[in-house]
Amino acid sequence: MKIKSLIILAFFIMPIMTIAQELTLNMADVKISFVADMQNTTGTISGLQAKIKFNMDDLAQSAIEGTVDVNTLDTGTPKRDAHLKSADYFDMATYPTMSFKSISFEQDGNSYVMKGMMKIRDVEREEKIVFTYVNKVFKGTTTIQAALYKIGNFGDKKPEKTNVVISFELPVM
Repeated sequence: MKIKSLIILAFFIMPIMTIAQELTLNMADVKISFVADMQNTTGTISGLQAKIKFNMDDLAQSAIEGTVDVNTLDTGTPKRDAHLKSADYFDMATYPTMSFKSISFEQDGNSYVMKGMMKIRDVEREEKIVFTYVNKVFKGTTTIQAALYKIGNFGDKKPEKTNVVISFELPVM
């Protein structure tokens, strides 16, 4: 009788164990950086607000969305930062955040490929982010083209000449 009860209990618990649980970021160690190829500009951005549900065993149950605060953009040059936050580039007064929301996940060897919608200013585009999840840390990169988001004076340039590589390290507790 006890074995039968244990089997029934396991039958009900197993589906609960495969549901993606919301993960909490260790905000003190979050790192988001970028390199803009067209001007060899490097910097960081912070103010991340995110909801992360991730299940390696059932990626269909996973969802990641978040925003970063444009006001935290930092290239190490205050005058350049102020210009990047102006209407000429990110227009922080009108668009104070940039956002991303996942739409699908695939596993590719030891990495994951997440597709989702990235919104910068008033432009929303599908982007692909490749990342790993090891020891409770998400590490990944994506490359976007500034021209496709109408950022700065790059809107009239060939998109492939306006690459911005975004890298992140997101530890969870």
